[in-house]
Amino acid sequence: MAKRIDPRAFIDALLPVVDQCARATQIFYGQVADIGKAADKTLISNHAQDASTAFTVLDGAVQDILLAAVLQHFPQVRCIAEERTPLKKHFAGNTSPHTVILDPIDGTYHFKRGDAPYHITIGLACDGDMLASIVARPSAGKTFTAIKGGGAYVQIGKRRPRRLRLPKKPCTNKAFISSKARPHQVLARPDFDPRENPIGAALVLTQLAEGELCAYLTRQVEIYDAGPPSLIAEEAGARCYIGEGRRPAYTQRCKFDYFVAAANDDIAAQLFAIIRQVKRNKDA
Repeated sequence: MAKRIDPRAFIDALLPVVDQCARATQIFYGQVADIGKAADKTLISNHAQDASTAFTVLDGAVQDILLAAVLQHFPQVRCIAEERTPLKKHFAGNTSPHTVILDPIDGTYHFKRGDAPYHITIGLACDGDMLASIVARPSAGKTFTAIKGGGAYVQIGKRRPRRLRLPKKPCTNKAFISSKARPHQVLARPDFDPRENPIGAALVLTQLAEGELCAYLTRQVEIYDAGPPSLIAEEAGARCYIGEGRRPAYTQRCKFDYFVAAANDDIAAQLFAIIRQVKRNKDA
């Protein structure tokens, strides 16, 4: 029988490493060469394809620093990580129900340009459910943490962590509808104020958790992009879906065709109504 991993032990082990990586990457923010990688041609929009080519030496370095800490404390876990790095191979063949999911730099496109926030994200899932997450936003000195059933918190610098709790009625109608879901933007405008920049699932989901956005709609989002920050949003009170009534399962590397996050279920219902209308328009 697989040994259970305590989510708090995961946070305690990885949080200092994430903090160190956050401080180190700040040195290179906007000052690092893009060495590039092949574009993801499965993405819908040209903008998303262009952004998918962004890759720096820091992406691989941060990933292996985080995986070294995971290997030290939790060597039995499975691993879903964005980059192909040497340490990732050490988890191949593991059959644990626990999975570490990470994106070393979410928003590499902005990291190399130095023009918008980027994030370092890592989380622990078990049988598809996110149990613990750490998301750092180095440019703002913010670190978000969450444990399933234990709430979401944000710490700014050395201040005391503050619990994130969304109000029943959002204070904004701002919504992030990505370039990959651009046909949905026009239909959203009567009720929402949609935008598609700056990009990054971790940025959008933590902004949702902080109440700066009320909704998120995207397509073809990778599991390592959405997984850890989705727990931050949900523990703050948001809802995340990949279809009507369908919750995401974080079990294996894949792209979710649709990913919807909303401050409440009424907003989620509005987003799914928009999705249905776009599909009808396409079929007409």
